[in-house]
Amino acid sequence: MKYRFLLGAVVGLTAALSWADAHAQLVLAPPGPGAFYVGGEGGWTALPNQKATVAGASSTIHYDDGFNLGVRAGYLWGPWRFEEEFRWQRNDISSLGSFGVQGASAAYAIMTNAIYDFNVGFPVTPHLGAGIGAVDLVTTASVPGSIGPFPGGQLIHGNDWEFGYQAIAGIRYNINPSLALDLDYRYLATVDAKYKTGSALGNLPVSSGYASHNLLASLSLIFGAAPPPPPPVAAPAVAPAPPPTTRKVFLVFFDWDRDTITPEGMAIVHQAADAFKEGHPVQIQVTGYTDRSGSPGYNQRLSERRANNVARALVRFGVPRSAMTVSGRGENDNRVPTANGVREPQNRRVEIVFP
Repeated sequence: MKYRFLLGAVVGLTAALSWADAHAQLVLAPPGPGAFYVGGEGGWTALPNQKATVAGASSTIHYDDGFNLGVRAGYLWGPWRFEEEFRWQRNDISSLGSFGVQGASAAYAIMTNAIYDFNVGFPVTPHLGAGIGAVDLVTTASVPGSIGPFPGGQLIHGNDWEFGYQAIAGIRYNINPSLALDLDYRYLATVDAKYKTGSALGNLPVSSGYASHNLLASLSLIFGAAPPPPPPVAAPAVAPAPPPTTRKVFLVFFDWDRDTITPEGMAIVHQAADAFKEGHPVQIQVTGYTDRSGSPGYNQRLSERRANNVARALVRFGVPRSAMTVSGRGENDNRVPTANGVREPQNRRVEIVFP
């Protein structure tokens, strides 16, 4: 059941936001190094058995698997994400104590979340986070007939706003600079909620806990990318003019939003490896860069992947890994200065520098 909910959420969200990514003209760029984003989410919710207390007597409420839907909006700041989230989730009640009942528990959660993305050098990045907020808990339970000496009818009804908190763990895949897919586990709980019994039971006070396990798929649309330009011009395939004899620089260019080395780029890497083997041992600087068409955090990770791929290629051609200093500079130090959001082939590069 939970996998059907999650798969359906992924398919629906992908279709909706992919259409938006293909048609929207995204020209809003934030003033700082971060980026704004909005997204939708949905998936599966499990609500474990909860204890309900009526006038000092306790009984257990049993729930079926349920679902959740929500939206979020936030701000990317390097590896951090700060977001506001609204999520609605619902679980049907299967029984109250040993009696079958009809009803459901729903939660309307307004949460403020902080999430940290860990850059591990792969396109898929894990993240951890936490959130606090307010949750409106709505519970109804009724029976068509009598239960022992009690008449049938509404057993529990009402809603209660309570303090809520959640723990977040998941993974993110950046489909492109403007679109990211998240798969999350989110544990949402609140302090005990207060309800009442139906009039047939004397409108007695009822308290019940709420602690749910949620699997969510979400797509986030990241603002700050430029409108899609014409197909990019092929990157130069030859090395620049010979540098001074005291310093050698080899440039390896990359296609837009790619970290794989092209055949032309691999030829440049081979030239750099031959130059190293022909001279005295030196420390090589291998530095990756990007253009300014994505968010700063995404570009930083992309530049590091490019630099690491070139370093691995140099090792295959006989350069010791210990002879290299490998780093990424993201969209900093552009070879051709551009405005934010511009795709410039000359800036998508890795520099191999012999000091």
